[in-house]
Amino acid sequence: MANILLISYDNSSHIPFFPQHLFHLLGALKKDGHCVFLWFQDIHHGSGRHLTKILNDANFDMVCLGFVAGYWQYRKALALSEAINKSTNRSKFTYTIGGHGPGAEPEYFLNKLEADACVIGDGEEAICDIATGNVTGILQGVPCEDDEAPLSSYSDFPMDIYSLIRWPTSTNTDFCFPILSSRGCKWHCSFCYRMRKGYFMRSVEAIMEEIKFLNSQYKINHFQFSDELLMASEKRTEEICQGILQLPIKIKWDCNGRLNFAQTKTLKLMRKAGCEYINYGIESVNQDLLNEMKKGLTVDQIHSGVDATLKAKISPGLNLIWGFPGDTTKNLTYATEFLIKYDPCHELRTIRPVTPYPGTPLYKLAIEKGLLEGPEDFYERKHVNSDLFTVNFMDIETPVAHKYLLEANIKLVSNYYAKRQKAQLSEATRMYLHGDTTFRGFRAI
Repeated sequence: MANILLISYDNSSHIPFFPQHLFHLLGALKKDGHCVFLWFQDIHHGSGRHLTKILNDANFDMVCLGFVAGYWQYRKALALSEAINKSTNRSKFTYTIGGHGPGAEPEYFLNKLEADACVIGDGEEAICDIATGNVTGILQGVPCEDDEAPLSSYSDFPMDIYSLIRWPTSTNTDFCFPILSSRGCKWHCSFCYRMRKGYFMRSVEAIMEEIKFLNSQYKINHFQFSDELLMASEKRTEEICQGILQLPIKIKWDCNGRLNFAQTKTLKLMRKAGCEYINYGIESVNQDLLNEMKKGLTVDQIHSGVDATLKAKISPGLNLIWGFPGDTTKNLTYATEFLIKYDPCHELRTIRPVTPYPGTPLYKLAIEKGLLEGPEDFYERKHVNSDLFTVNFMDIETPVAHKYLLEANIKLVSNYYAKRQKAQLSEATRMYLHGDTTFRGFRAI
């Protein structure tokens, strides 16, 4: 039996997102007989010195850190790794890293973070192998397709804090929580850093059992299916909706969806089952670029799908990015106009530049074109902010491209606050002039 510390890193959020990866790793390790501890930097905002002290005062056999690709996550991993490697007990434990970030460039991250092991892909089986046999180096995770994490493992997490997070349509009295319906994705977009091989769908029965458990134990009533794709097909979407409709409780839920499956019949069923929000990865409204990205979408499907979503009284999350090879200012204008036309403004939506994350086809193209030298160039010099160009593939000078993005996002931010202002002033008018006493007053938060 090994003593293991799992780290939930600080993302500087007031209410943090539940670390689903740690829930699944913890479940696998406990089933294997190991003793697992968790350090919630995301909640307590502890310093690196605090982590070093924890490691100095305890006898851990393994310390684990997982993170996705991104400039912020990279900087956090550097700082946490420095604290881990400063421990006087460093030679006594195996430092293991994993996730979409290090998994794309394992050799680089092993050296940069001075880690002992790096897991690529699903980590449940690999992390148990490391804990039991002190295995080191690069381990290819085995896709986890038939093992459910024990629901009792939720008791190891401060659920009263994690359930305070809000989704776009949540009310002040909702308790919200993410849940998985699947792993992986059936599509392979050229820019996506989520590179898990294969697509596995959890059984509808297991999903419903988890929903009932979270509702009964923690009063969760607003769920977010946070995996890459709930709407894998019309059949799969219908099966999940029917499962939810047969529950003895009424819930609200959100998901990530595909616009080629956003048909009126499907959307009406989703709304009936409690769906309030669908996040769509649109990325562009230019057909040539959609084809280059391997999105598997048409512009007609995008417009008709968003129209149908709004008519079903479901709020669409509209994601658009700019800066692909061959992109133009005209495409940026189209994207801006699209958002202003369709965005219900339940959340602030802006347009970001495309980023060629390590491991993606777009990253390989950037290296072929001489725009990137490799992972160190990406993380240490080029990728400094997700709203700035890491690599500019266009025939537009980067300062000029940033100016165009600023102009577009000023329009989108102004549209968002104008709609929010109109809604609040309408509430005030109903109170003062029509006696509507449900208005709770003007509040900044």
